[in-house]
Amino acid sequence: MLYGGTVGRNGLHAHHAVQLIVSAEPFTMADAHGERLTTRIAVVPPDTRHAILAGARETLLAHLDPRSAPGRSLLARFGTGYGASAWSPSVTRTRDLPVYGSPAHAVTEPVRTSPTSGHHRGRPLMFAEPPIGHARSAEVTTALRVVEVWTGHSAADSVPLHPAVEAAITVIPALLRGGPVRLRTVADAVHLSPSRLAHLFSAHVGIPLRPYVRWLRLQRAIGLVAEGETLTVAAHSAGFTDSPHFTRAFRDTFGNAPSELAAAIDWLP
Repeated sequence: MLYGGTVGRNGLHAHHAVQLIVSAEPFTMADAHGERLTTRIAVVPPDTRHAILAGARETLLAHLDPRSAPGRSLLARFGTGYGASAWSPSVTRTRDLPVYGSPAHAVTEPVRTSPTSGHHRGRPLMFAEPPIGHARSAEVTTALRVVEVWTGHSAADSVPLHPAVEAAITVIPALLRGGPVRLRTVADAVHLSPSRLAHLFSAHVGIPLRPYVRWLRLQRAIGLVAEGETLTVAAHSAGFTDSPHFTRAFRDTFGNAPSELAAAIDWLP
């Protein structure tokens, strides 16, 4: 997920994503122990409780899958710890990297290309092109370039998952549409005992299966809202029991109620 605009206050929360925040002006964050950090750049590890105490305008916020090449690369380049003081990379390591904000959201480093990539200089390499003709297409393209330069994702070596975990990740999305996802059901599908799958899943993915399933449900609900569905329809379609259940899960994960964000965001597919 990629967001550009004003970032405001939110409550203490944690999500299974590597978070990059780049702003033209300072913002203040806090960790679960109350330690504060005022910075213009932050990289927050996955599953780490944090809150924004004072926001900023002209801010780029990216949530990256920690198993993805850009997510792993971002952590490898700016390997931050779990306390607020460790979330801001040093100035010397980020001096030549672009910021997001006035003037002109300038990208100061060209996007690197490979001879066989088929992409010309200046086009996003990791992400799909934004829709042509949308009022914010150029702005989104620039934001994608900023994220690509920051992640330098080619630095992340591929780390293969255990075959059973990879199979489980493939099976789970189909199970989501049928209702609750049980560990035993997934374990049976990949021919492992529930205890063995639970151990492997946590070790390879970074969180247990149950919160991972909730993370996928939230992604599905957000995608449906972006397509124009109401919060109620999105909640039920993603497998939440009711709107309050969805709201609690959303607030625990993102620090705000979904209604606060749904009305304020101009969604692009």
